Amino acid sequence: MINEYVAKTFHGLEGVLEEELKELGATRTKQLKRAVAFEGDLEFLYKANLHLRTALRILHPLGSELVRNQKELYNFAKSINWLRWFSPEQTFSISANVFNAPAFNNSAFVALKVKDAVVDQFRDIKGKRPSVDKENPDVRIDVHIYKDKCTISIDSSGESLHRRGYRSSGHRAPLNEVLAAGMIMLAGWDKKETLIDPFCGTGTILVEAGLYACNIAPNIKRKVFGFFYWKNFDEKLWEGVWLDARGSERRSDVMLIGTDVSPKVIDYTRDHVTNAKLDDNVRLMVKKFEHMVPPTSGGMVITNPPYGERLDRVEVEELYSVIGDKLKQDYAGYTAWIISSVEKFNKYIGLRPSKKLVLFNGGLECRYLKYELYKGTREVEKK
Repeated sequence: MINEYVAKTFHGLEGVLEEELKELGATRTKQLKRAVAFEGDLEFLYKANLHLRTALRILHPLGSELVRNQKELYNFAKSINWLRWFSPEQTFSISANVFNAPAFNNSAFVALKVKDAVVDQFRDIKGKRPSVDKENPDVRIDVHIYKDKCTISIDSSGESLHRRGYRSSGHRAPLNEVLAAGMIMLAGWDKKETLIDPFCGTGTILVEAGLYACNIAPNIKRKVFGFFYWKNFDEKLWEGVWLDARGSERRSDVMLIGTDVSPKVIDYTRDHVTNAKLDDNVRLMVKKFEHMVPPTSGGMVITNPPYGERLDRVEVEELYSVIGDKLKQDYAGYTAWIISSVEKFNKYIGLRPSKKLVLFNGGLECRYLKYELYKGTREVEKK
């Protein structure tokens, strides 16, 4: 049976997510705002959760209706057959997002009304109700209201798909895994040329690149997905999808190089690389960017230098000036992609970008700039 699904992502990654879906076999794809709609069967839903690198979660819309007041919202939510999806012995939670909807004061109120409808349906039919668990529910329900159109979906992913399972430490990653994968794809990396991250932090870009090059499904280590708790979960079908993914992994000789000034951070990165089984591909060093000598064969730099939140203005200017000088002097034959929320950071780097993209890292609006480096790169006048 073919159903419609919606894969959520970050602003700026809709195009690469749609390409991922098409390559995986999705039909009738359509880009939305921070999302891509597509069609597929249950097996494809399992594949999408396992394989998509730039999706945050995948929703299965159960219905859409016009709702102009709380009674209509309640009636719509209660009209959905929730007993088809889960039992009163299971737990659930509801997340709601409301945009330009004057009839509804806030998302918490919307979530409460939908919760009442779900609970009342179970109580009316089964004589007992499921419990709400906001921290670790079996089933997650998503409510989206724009103006007076309400869409209610069930979440097939559970926890966000950026939680790959290779990050064992409690060290906070400066870059979301989905964003890192999207940056690699937007850069057009061919999975063969040397990739360097000179500010690698806990290694998110390196690990995501390694998984991509080795055709390792990004969520192969995940223990639980939301669809595990649906009544229609087909365990044998899922096992087949998982085994097929394992069988499609391949060995790669690609070289991935990461440096950072902190020995402790590099230790965290080694753990993540080992957890992802990428030790043969990743070389890590404790070293300042300006002291690193890159391979002369060329390749690509993708990096996320420290932002202004961690450095004062003078330190930022000095760091980005060093980055620009080093790229110009030692990285002839490379392409460099740099993401930063520092306003007009390109002025400090002093090189002319050949491409500019807007991405968001958490709540920070960032510029993602491409520099094509060759001998005699013309330096932009620093104003």
